[in-house]
Amino acid sequence: MYKKAPIILISALLLGGCGDNLSSSDELSNSLTPSVNSSSDVNLPKEDDKVHLVLLTGQSGARGKALNTDLTDEEKTPSADVDIVADGLMMGALNNIPEDISFPDIKPVSCGFGDTINEFGPEVGMAETLASRYPKNGKNRKSVIVKYTACGSTMISDWYTKSLTQSENSKDKLDYKQSREDANGDVWGPLTWNFFQLVDYTIDTLKEEGYEVVIDGCVFIHGEQDSKFTSNMSIYEEGLEYFIKDVRNYFNDDKMPFVITESLTNSGKYCNDLRAIQKRVSDKFENCILLTNEGLMTNTFEPWHYGKESNYELGNRIAAEIISYNDTRKVVSYDLDNIKVPKNANIVLPKYIKANFENGYSGYVKVEFTETYDSSKLGIYDIPFVVTGHHDECGNLKIEVTDEPYVDGILNEYSDSKFISLGDLGKIYVKKGKEGLYIAASINDKEVWTDGENWGRGDMGQDGQNDDFRVYVSSGDASQRITICLSAANLLRIYGDGISLSDNSLENNNWVYQRWIEEYYYRATTHGYVNDNNVKSGGVDFELFIPYHVLDIDKNEINLCFEYNDIKMEGNNKVSFAHFYGAEGYSTNDNLESKDSSYININELI
Repeated sequence: MYKKAPIILISALLLGGCGDNLSSSDELSNSLTPSVNSSSDVNLPKEDDKVHLVLLTGQSGARGKALNTDLTDEEKTPSADVDIVADGLMMGALNNIPEDISFPDIKPVSCGFGDTINEFGPEVGMAETLASRYPKNGKNRKSVIVKYTACGSTMISDWYTKSLTQSENSKDKLDYKQSREDANGDVWGPLTWNFFQLVDYTIDTLKEEGYEVVIDGCVFIHGEQDSKFTSNMSIYEEGLEYFIKDVRNYFNDDKMPFVITESLTNSGKYCNDLRAIQKRVSDKFENCILLTNEGLMTNTFEPWHYGKESNYELGNRIAAEIISYNDTRKVVSYDLDNIKVPKNANIVLPKYIKANFENGYSGYVKVEFTETYDSSKLGIYDIPFVVTGHHDECGNLKIEVTDEPYVDGILNEYSDSKFISLGDLGKIYVKKGKEGLYIAASINDKEVWTDGENWGRGDMGQDGQNDDFRVYVSSGDASQRITICLSAANLLRIYGDGISLSDNSLENNNWVYQRWIEEYYYRATTHGYVNDNNVKSGGVDFELFIPYHVLDIDKNEINLCFEYNDIKMEGNNKVSFAHFYGAEGYSTNDNLESKDSSYININELI
């Protein structure tokens, strides 16, 4: 069994003066201290006795399916500063939603508040950034996450609000079987009703403890289950708009900060429509932000939920977004990585940066860049930024424009590159970087499948279930090949030692699932609809980066062949079709990866 000790590449931590002229430099600065306004009237927050609430609600993405065992010991330690009140339902309980909440205790944030006690959600990352702004003063509470969530819940059955029940477009499409009615005769979805109960209960409990309570904002992580069904999507956009309006009205704050997190999954038929809806709705409301899924990944074993690193990152971003509306803590330094971007490509720069505060805590801040860089010229640029809502806090981010791609699932940087043809099905691109191998494929598949969900078995339900782009890597002996599989469901699997996808217990040999490797990046981007053989898909793009040290092969001795494993529905069964490219060109023959003669040296492909 192949195991490689993790190698962590340490990027430079960089800061420059605020407002410096945009420039290109040959060397990276080592400065860690930002320029800040040194006058005595810096607007620092006044200490108060208020408890600041952040409302976390939605379905399984909010509930959390990341594993506690993936956290470090430090990350598992309960927060000393941030508390949580959590209630909600596993998916099986949705058929009999209780009319009352369970009235949980207020506890420190820790792992175990996920779908089960063995899982966690974004609250762990949220607590890190919340603690940096609201550290406890002795035993006094300063911030509380109020979490009400339910796996598999939908807008059409569970989260609708009174305004949606009065809509001419949607009222007759809703599922009222478990609806709730308030004292005014208004009708609410059962989970919306329970969510309000939990927040009210938390506020009452804190008032009894002697605190004044304020709500800093709400985050709604939702939509994946709805994206499977035509009927659900027919009311979703209006339902999301009314959810924002009615939550704000219920808590008497028509400008309450509201965060919508962009759906990550590719596995719902209307997943791309859902993301478009989330963007349109967020653009309609003041103080409503779509937090994109840029750089976030699913679990290593299923296509619906955030993994450990992404759950932690998501939580920090959420807290930074909500806090940015009233954040004036003084920053003493930032933790910044040098950002590499491809030449002649428009890349979204990071919106959130980790800051170290005067109070000794660290957390994320939201930033805005005040200048740009010249993407047409190679070089390193200092890009000044300011902290949103507190422009006295500022620094510089170093951007390096390179000839290497940027792994985001958008293949514009390959447009002028040499490609390998898969007949009419698409193109494959290969590039050698300084530290690793870039491979991308643009596939014109009109029937894209992404819904294989046998999570705990074999190849995680991917082989023969989801369209799969496969890269076979050899140093000359195909019997010891490395197999890299990136499914359209956005799941990466890597196997070594010539393991075949027909072998048993593949999860035990999956380098990604077993966390034997680091520093890889990947993204599968679907277009149009998926999981429907009666509606044409817009195809799928694949992109990945694998470090040379993972392959453990000299970069000039890498030999490659490729396969697109195309899934089609025939009757009620899925059937796989091989589209192979090797030394003899394009072929529809299967299992050619086991032959040494199938491989091409990488230098012939560049």
